[in-house]
Amino acid sequence: MLEARVFFDEDDAYHGKPVHEYLLHFLMQQGIAGATVFAAFMGYGEKHHVHKPRRLVGSDEGPLMLIFIDDEPKVRAVLPHVKEVVGDGLIVLAQLERV
Repeated sequence: MLEARVFFDEDDAYHGKPVHEYLLHFLMQQGIAGATVFAAFMGYGEKHHVHKPRRLVGSDEGPLMLIFIDDEPKVRAVLPHVKEVVGDGLIVLAQLERV
């Protein structure tokens, strides 16, 4: 099994749709076993700009993380499109062992 963690901002969009909604539906259509979107309380990235969700400060985009897990070939098959969608977001992969 392979886990992909995808980091991006709440305001990120792809073809007019929020990235988190687009990717969740895309992964479902591709038959990926499971995916979850998490909203962070606060965070910063490569540019060292602190991001806080709108619900706390009223003006900034919050950091989001989407995790999806499946057999390695299925995860690797969708990664090129996921990379295209998130642009400069970060994707981290981890091998998993089912217990």
